Amino acid sequence: MNARGLLLMLLLAGCAQSPRQIMPTVDSLNSKSSPVPPGQPSVQPPSQIGRSESWIEVDLEKQTVALHEGKLILAEYQAASGVTSDPKYATPPGLYRVESKDKGPVESVPGVYVSDLIMFDTKNGNGIHSRPMDAEGNVLDATLGTPVTAGCVRVGESARVFEFAQIGMWVWIH
Repeated sequence: MNARGLLLMLLLAGCAQSPRQIMPTVDSLNSKSSPVPPGQPSVQPPSQIGRSESWIEVDLEKQTVALHEGKLILAEYQAASGVTSDPKYATPPGLYRVESKDKGPVESVPGVYVSDLIMFDTKNGNGIHSRPMDAEGNVLDATLGTPVTAGCVRVGESARVFEFAQIGMWVWIH
């Protein structure tokens, strides 16, 4: 394993796995996230985000990831953030920048992989990524819509979020 792979593995340790084990149901595996209609008005972003900038919003209450262009939502997807009952596993609110991207798959802990990794809080090992998978790409935990991770944000439509994200882009978590 090269140095970059080792760093990613250390950053993701525990991120992809839930602090509590949840087995996926057939319904949750078959459900698809559906984006909101394009052009829908969005919330007022923090003043640091320019009026015409593209940015990513993580809404911890709604458990969604929204892709923004200026004041408009281009798409919104169901997500799962960190367990809020334990500060050690909570996704920290704040304004971040996309620090790195790795298409993956990346082994986060032995036998558990994630893809479409967008790191926004390298210091604490937090990013946005796919649902956790085994080596064959089978989803191990399909949970979305409720806090279940160890701090990262998992999203079912991770490839779309990955394509949208750019290094240096704002990520607002609230």
